[in-house]
Amino acid sequence: MIRKTTYMILLVTVLAAPTAFGQVIYGQPTSGLVQFQYTDWTIEDDDGETTINQLAIPVSGFVPLQDNLEAMFYIANASNNLTENDTEYDLSGMSDFRIMFNKTYAGDQLVTSLAINLPTGKKQLDLEDEWLVVDYLSDNYLDFPIRRFGEGLGVSALLGMAGVSGNMRYGAGAMYQYNGSYEPYDGYDDYNPGDLFSFNVGAELQNEGFTLSGDIIFSLYTDDKADDVKIFKQGNQVDFRLQGMYGSERYTASGGIQYLARGAQTGYDPETENEVEKLKAYGNEFILHGMMSWSPAQHWLLSPAMDLRLISANERGFDNSSIFGIGAVIGRGLGANLNFDLGFKYYVGSADGGDLDLSGYRITGGLTGLI
Repeated sequence: MIRKTTYMILLVTVLAAPTAFGQVIYGQPTSGLVQFQYTDWTIEDDDGETTINQLAIPVSGFVPLQDNLEAMFYIANASNNLTENDTEYDLSGMSDFRIMFNKTYAGDQLVTSLAINLPTGKKQLDLEDEWLVVDYLSDNYLDFPIRRFGEGLGVSALLGMAGVSGNMRYGAGAMYQYNGSYEPYDGYDDYNPGDLFSFNVGAELQNEGFTLSGDIIFSLYTDDKADDVKIFKQGNQVDFRLQGMYGSERYTASGGIQYLARGAQTGYDPETENEVEKLKAYGNEFILHGMMSWSPAQHWLLSPAMDLRLISANERGFDNSSIFGIGAVIGRGLGANLNFDLGFKYYVGSADGGDLDLSGYRITGGLTGLI
């Protein structure tokens, strides 16, 4: 189902995900979405085979509170199993509960967003078993829906401005995200992951069914601390995105490119807080993606899609990676207010300059209800 949205599409670094787009959607009723996402990856090298899988069940919802004011929420449960060197490791738990409020003013020329991360998720992980699972989940050449579990209390606020000139829509925004301290692992009592500042500009051009949009997001991180001592600082990054879409009554075709430029991460001596290392732990990324949605019959929607990720070498000795994904989602309307979808995606690629062979798949399903 395609809904008309306002021209205001501003980036919000929502606590439900590393990045997400916040937008006020006029006329959309209260809705809820329950999904299951099963992801399985196999990593092979000269020493053997490692497998890791995740079953994630995210629940999200949308509630219009009044004119120009809406709320969205998100929570998820995830179970992970890792097999390395014939030894199994497990990690299961809830994510934090996240809620976001969006409000527009001045004839939709201003938007404010407030997001809150409530620390309800799993923390105090076991360093012997559960830490290793999290380490694999954080590898950027593997794609998992849930990478983080419980964190500290977090609050983010965004202010955005937008305007229209002919068939051109444009906007800019700034966001600050506060991240509170928590205990990520047993015995690691007071870890503060640092805060985030994000700035973005974007524009959208519409003409006879075709839409072209682009945006740039700059993210700046403050120091991570343990027991109020600086230990680490994530590198700043710039995210460039360009997307196009063409739609008709029966089908919609869309595609885009993204380039993520990452800065070097800084390590500090915990005794003196002096800088001891400055290296890129993650390489830059280039992403190409495309999708077509087609309605072969009433109430049915078929959406084949593909994507390609190219990750450059980092400065810690890990070489380049490339991952290709292809799949499709089929959706069915089960009535005026209920929709179901089922999808499959297959991945193949390599990491560390070809030393690691990658293969994987994801099975998804979702049930959306409108009230």
